[in-house]
Amino acid sequence: MRFRVPDPRRVAESLRDFALRRPVEAAEYIEQHRDEWEALVEDSPETAADVLEAIDEESAAELLVDLESHDAGEVLDEMIPESAADILEELNPATAADLIEEMTADQAADLIGALEDDERAAVLASLEPGPAAAIAALLQYAPDSAGGIMTTEVAALPVGLTAGEAIEALRRLHEDLGSNLSYVYVTDYSEQLAGVVSFRDLVFARPGTGLEDVMVSEPYSVYTDTDREEVAELIERHNLLAIPVVEASGRLVGMVKVSEALRAVQAEATEDITQMVGAGAEESVHTPILRSVRRRLPWLLVNLLIGLFIAFMIGPFREVIEKNTVLAVLMPMVALLGGNSGAQSLAVIIRAMALGDLPPGRAMRAVRREFLVGITNAGSLAILAALVAWIFAGEAKIGVVMGVGVGVNLIVAGFAGAGIPVLLRRLGLDPALASNIFLTLITDLVGFGGFLLTASIML
Repeated sequence: MRFRVPDPRRVAESLRDFALRRPVEAAEYIEQHRDEWEALVEDSPETAADVLEAIDEESAAELLVDLESHDAGEVLDEMIPESAADILEELNPATAADLIEEMTADQAADLIGALEDDERAAVLASLEPGPAAAIAALLQYAPDSAGGIMTTEVAALPVGLTAGEAIEALRRLHEDLGSNLSYVYVTDYSEQLAGVVSFRDLVFARPGTGLEDVMVSEPYSVYTDTDREEVAELIERHNLLAIPVVEASGRLVGMVKVSEALRAVQAEATEDITQMVGAGAEESVHTPILRSVRRRLPWLLVNLLIGLFIAFMIGPFREVIEKNTVLAVLMPMVALLGGNSGAQSLAVIIRAMALGDLPPGRAMRAVRREFLVGITNAGSLAILAALVAWIFAGEAKIGVVMGVGVGVNLIVAGFAGAGIPVLLRRLGLDPALASNIFLTLITDLVGFGGFLLTASIML
């Protein structure tokens, strides 16, 4: 009789799904089945990382320290830095440092950068001099720059070697570099980037051929302070697997892999989303509470001032509203339609900017397009809103007031939603910087003001 052996990948996926759905029970199960957990770590460290991210930090820390240091380092490499930082903060600095020393330098720098200031200093002080120096060198770069997302584990060979000598040198480097051998960078005697050769071309070259004969001279490269968005754009445009990173002098210091470029694109997109509503650019669910409060409170105060301004604007129309109370019921609908319409235009423009599809020379064309979309939507929705208001209030004049208010607000909302990010970019600011707050100000002012002004004239 034959028995079917369970697929290890399915077992790992089942445990991950279990941890995501029922984290408390998953932690207890893993505590009771350490052999299965250790096998999972060895076979699939990325799945083990998902499991640790799902359960509570205290249980995750206990599971992590029970692993071999090398295995724990591989799991930490696969984790979201903020989640890994939450877990390491449950450990004493010396133990955390032992685990971090088993990580790659770039991932370790991301993790340490996510620690609280006092915890970060304690862990750095507990590291061995070698890893501490490598991590400190990466921490000097801004997180949203090429230096902040690069890896320093690069296959770099000096010019003057033959293809055969280069392959022999790469064999010795293979254990340390792992999968980072897609490109081999060639440096001159001052360690400046001279060229790049693909691993495939190197293998098929004759052993006596010099590197300078098979390499591509003056390859695409970026500086350490190049914005990560520009780095991702270069990698995508030229179909690269990685791009070298150099200092101002031209010295090769690392490379950005395509996987990091993809993460950078995701980070930029989420940054735009948070900035649109006034949250911090780098804020996440892992950000300390006080830091989140400091970032959000100023924009909430701006919202408060906007609300007071709108209240003062509505005040002079109090008599009209008292005589026609139905206006108080219909008024929010005008602002709601305008706000939603403007948000649609805003999202389209910011997305185009994020993808590089809207160079400055074409910005006004996009604004005109959204203006025309707003006019078209205004025509149809104004008529529909007027009919609804007429039926609801039983008075034709109320319907006219509603139609005019909705129509004007939709036209202005389309123009404002497209124009605000374009204007912010021209001023040298981030186009997503609290755009939604400014849009709300405009649509509420025009919506309430236009609606009530029309009502005061007609009623």
